Amino acid sequence: MAVFLVAMWAMAAGWTALRQTWQIPTPAGLAHTLAYTAVFVGSFLYLGFWVYAWDRAAGRVRRRIALYEWFLRGKS
Repeated sequence: MAVFLVAMWAMAAGWTALRQTWQIPTPAGLAHTLAYTAVFVGSFLYLGFWVYAWDRAAGRVRRRIALYEWFLRGKS
């Protein structure tokens, strides 16, 4: 899936930005680090949502996740 590749790219680029910001702290470096972190977290939440939705449709969900349930309720 392309979202997984985006998440891996964001993790690598974010790690690089964090290392540079750690050595020479600048507001721009911090902004880049936070932006890559947001892309990474968003990508994994998106992937997690689809895995949860597929498992839920197959009846394999043992413990419900409120955030994903909220989105699924809104869709139907």
